[in-house]
Amino acid sequence: MTDMEKTQESSVNQPDRRTVDSKALFGDEREITISHREDHYRLSITKLGKLILTK
Repeated sequence: MTDMEKTQESSVNQPDRRTVDSKALFGDEREITISHREDHYRLSITKLGKLILTK
């Protein structure tokens, strides 16, 4: 079972959680900025396809 399948399976078990596909967030980009309260965070896709969140 892939990581994506595990994520989808776990979201079925928790229907109250919102799931957003990373393609919807990133589009063709590899990095986005998330504004949370007064802070800005950078969400990046690594060369290996993993996600990294930094402040």
